[in-house]
Amino acid sequence: MIRPFTASGGGPGVKPSPTGGVAIKAPAAQFGARHVILWGRGRSHHVHEFEGPLSIKSVVRGSAFWRTDAGRVGIDAATYMVVNDAQPYSIDIESDEPVETFCVFFRRGFVEQARVVLAGEEDRLLDHSGLDRPGLGEPGPGAQGCTGFETLRARDAGVLAILKETHAILTRGRPPGAWLEDRLADLAVTLLRAQADVRRQMARIPAARPATRSELYRRLRRAVDFVEGSLAEPLDLEAMARAACLSPFHFHRRFSESFGETPHQFVRRRRLETARDLLLRTDLPVTVVCHRSGFESLGSFSALFRRRFGAPPLRYRREAASNSKS
Repeated sequence: MIRPFTASGGGPGVKPSPTGGVAIKAPAAQFGARHVILWGRGRSHHVHEFEGPLSIKSVVRGSAFWRTDAGRVGIDAATYMVVNDAQPYSIDIESDEPVETFCVFFRRGFVEQARVVLAGEEDRLLDHSGLDRPGLGEPGPGAQGCTGFETLRARDAGVLAILKETHAILTRGRPPGAWLEDRLADLAVTLLRAQADVRRQMARIPAARPATRSELYRRLRRAVDFVEGSLAEPLDLEAMARAACLSPFHFHRRFSESFGETPHQFVRRRRLETARDLLLRTDLPVTVVCHRSGFESLGSFSALFRRRFGAPPLRYRREAASNSKS
């Protein structure tokens, strides 16, 4: 069951009602029958084992944890999560500061139709378009709910840009329904292209059978999700390998082949990117940013940050603030 935030987002003049083919903050009964956009702000929010259509979970402010059968996944403003059709999920938010989430639930069959078109199988789509039946727009046999997204937590810039743009427009009031439908069509295509990148990444794993390759990639992604949710904690190769259910040597080798960097390099890069985001989005002292990003030594953190971003942390923050005002 979905329970609303104690304080809902949505901006001036936005009320729970349909916008063209897109419903804003609709009841759970409408999920899957049409596109639904659901978002809100609050310090406490809990959903337990909800099964809906293919959806994208994102966070505008703060961070939140979703749970599926694949594990617990932390999402912040720089990431999003894909939940497959009919995949049960739970969310728990208990925060001192307000957390704002923004979630898109696709109409069942919609992303599958986009996948068919991108794959050049338009004849199949036309055969099952439903145009000759009552109930125009209902998914036909060739457009069941879309499943099979191998990665839960992702950072594709194109997907994030559309989510942020859509949220920004909605918070200013109600856009035309056609605009929303166009943006969700763009979002579906962008999501599928991001998934194609994942498949190409998966193909780099040397394995005799596709099923073995898929399983190895799933385990590596589990380790990535573990790292992303534990950046502020001590992380070593053994802990990451345990998350992937692989031996340390096997994990190190397959991770490096798949992602083009070693596990250690990945952890360091993500900690530096997290530190940069904290510097730009908060007024936290550099020492606090250092520790929240998982670095133990301020001197080492400053040197690594300067090497990656061209300036030490405090100067980087000041220059970014100055550039935003000019």
